[in-house]
Amino acid sequence: MSAKALLERYVAVWNEPDATVRRAEVADLWTPDGLHYTQTRRFQGTESLVARVTEAYDQFVGGQGLRFRAGGDPVGHHDALTFNWVMTPGDSDTVLAVGFDVVLLDGDGRIAADYQFNEPPAPSADLDLQAERHLSAGTVATEQLLKETADRYLPGARLVDESGVHEGADAIAAALTVGGARHLAGSASAQHDAFRYPWRTQSGETGVDFLLRDEQGLVRAHYCFTGAGRHPA
Repeated sequence: MSAKALLERYVAVWNEPDATVRRAEVADLWTPDGLHYTQTRRFQGTESLVARVTEAYDQFVGGQGLRFRAGGDPVGHHDALTFNWVMTPGDSDTVLAVGFDVVLLDGDGRIAADYQFNEPPAPSADLDLQAERHLSAGTVATEQLLKETADRYLPGARLVDESGVHEGADAIAAALTVGGARHLAGSASAQHDAFRYPWRTQSGETGVDFLLRDEQGLVRAHYCFTGAGRHPA
């Protein structure tokens, strides 16, 4: 399934009025033990996911006549996909809410984990500082970068970008220096074990980094998505 086709099916399931069809689509999109996270809630398994989607449908689509739509083209590589979605009145293109999702896929292209963020995130000076520390990697000396990478990442961590999968501190440090300096381009946000922040380069290139961290804040997986995070104003 292409990234665009997955996004279309994902958005459609939240608008689906037929409960039987909705259940079947949820079971087909997610793995049997698939996860869905919001800022404060966690859902796992088909029954929980069906209840979550049905709750959203009843509140917004069935209850208020609103509609979920794709907010542009998806951006993804390897086992991950990112996209924006918007919520509009059913008969209008007026954007009432914007969201941003990162989905991690299994080998068959089904959703293993889905992290849903609302846009814009609430500002947090502490999270922004953490993001800026990660983004500064491209501007520090090699020896310092190797030490900082070893301090921030778990031994078996990996960084995944368009060029490949980089495993271990040395490979991660090398990948972080490619492309030069990046700067924070909005508020960072976090939920559960996930941390993400938007960035830009001096040349105007933009993107989003998405990190999965352990309880001590050490990174176990780091995804870089160039071009992600753009959505209608």
